[in-house]
Amino acid sequence: MESFLREHLPCFNCLWDRIWPPKRSGVYVSTVDLVIQDNYPSRTDRVTALYSFNARSTHELTIEQGEELCMISDEGEYILARKLTGNMESGLVPASYVAQSSLPGGHYTIQEPWYMEVASRNDAERLLFSSPNAHGSFLVRPSDSTPGHYSLSVRNEDKVSHFCISVSPGGQFYIQNEKVFASIEKLVNFYKTNWKLIKSPLLKPCVWVAYQRDQWERPRSEFKLVRQLGAGNFGEVWEGLWNNKDKVAIKTFKQDNINESDFKKEVNALKTLCHKNLIQLYAVCSVGEPVYIVTELMSKGSLLQFLRGTEGRHLTAGSFMHIISQVAEGMVFLEKEHVVHRDLAARNVLVGEKLVCKVADFGLARILKDDLYSLQGNIKIPIKWTAPEVLTRSIYSTKSDVWSYGIVMYEVYMLGQMPYQGMNNQEVKDKVTSGYRLPKPDDCSPDIYNLMLECWQKNPNRRPSFFELVEKLTAIQCSLQLKSWCI
Repeated sequence: MESFLREHLPCFNCLWDRIWPPKRSGVYVSTVDLVIQDNYPSRTDRVTALYSFNARSTHELTIEQGEELCMISDEGEYILARKLTGNMESGLVPASYVAQSSLPGGHYTIQEPWYMEVASRNDAERLLFSSPNAHGSFLVRPSDSTPGHYSLSVRNEDKVSHFCISVSPGGQFYIQNEKVFASIEKLVNFYKTNWKLIKSPLLKPCVWVAYQRDQWERPRSEFKLVRQLGAGNFGEVWEGLWNNKDKVAIKTFKQDNINESDFKKEVNALKTLCHKNLIQLYAVCSVGEPVYIVTELMSKGSLLQFLRGTEGRHLTAGSFMHIISQVAEGMVFLEKEHVVHRDLAARNVLVGEKLVCKVADFGLARILKDDLYSLQGNIKIPIKWTAPEVLTRSIYSTKSDVWSYGIVMYEVYMLGQMPYQGMNNQEVKDKVTSGYRLPKPDDCSPDIYNLMLECWQKNPNRRPSFFELVEKLTAIQCSLQLKSWCI
């Protein structure tokens, strides 16, 4: 069976190598010619070379720093890896010389002073214009408009130029089609020397400036409310202008609703949370009323509105997966930072161009007065998104966020339909604590529904972490991809 499949379906050799692992002794390496499909292997099978390594025998593989490889198997102190370009040679590489590439939609490890996980183009510009950065300062960041790609941002006198770093199917990087590089590090080094090709000198890495409170606290006069986007129990959301130039979102709160003792602490914590799938905080106005929290603006509005609108009706199965994966990735970052959202729902996820999704309002529950989040007969609590242990004992945790994430998945596959339709809050509370779970949406695969059910385990300790959820979503994506290739 193995020889037949390897001979007739060589494009799935990464899969065959997992089913029939190569033997360490003598190191079996398949001599079958390989054809690697676009987007395969999955990101979880990919590793990135931290250092260059020269093969010392025919069993080993020569690699270059920054090169991305397909990991075939873990051999202890070594891994058996395959190149993704050229003749796609296979061989042993010291395990300490590589690191696993990021999860889907993520980025491989770049350990350079000019690489920064800046959330957006506007953030990059603000950083490059801040002291001590000057003409020629530059940084590389994940692209906020094209997931999986990167951007080179360079300060050129009184403006910032942005260059898209595209990633080829083979894992190579380029700004200009005719100049392709094995790593971003090599690309940057080339344009340092040949900067005239992009008419922007790369003189020194951008310096990350830690904002002080007075830099975040901005005068109200800098902001103009343009158009109301929504209103809720706690305040209003507006599209606004910052200094009559930059479009921003402005969330307003009445002083009476703000827990002043926690406000400064929580806002300071929010400033440090920077990820491509989290809404970025820009500024606050806490002097006077109403209080402003200023963030980046997402063009498509809330995920809930998007799903219920015209564009929602044209979403595909792949689009659904892309949406829920991005939400999970944002939550992985919050999980790592020990931040509990407390109100994860489609209404608190925002959508931008090219279906970019970002989690919003994380930490908001903790800067609002406790009675606004009281469970005592107050309909302001999102009962239909809330885990049983919160409903019965007011215990919030990352695992209660996981429960809410399962409801978000349901909302996505139901195109924004209200969960537990036809039930009031008390009925939902009674049924959920008694073991009732939402039924499978029609357009949802059994694998995805099983993931929802895992999120809705009554025992919080039996629910997966967000990191595990992303891994499971990746496995489902790979499975779907394989099925589509086999048809």
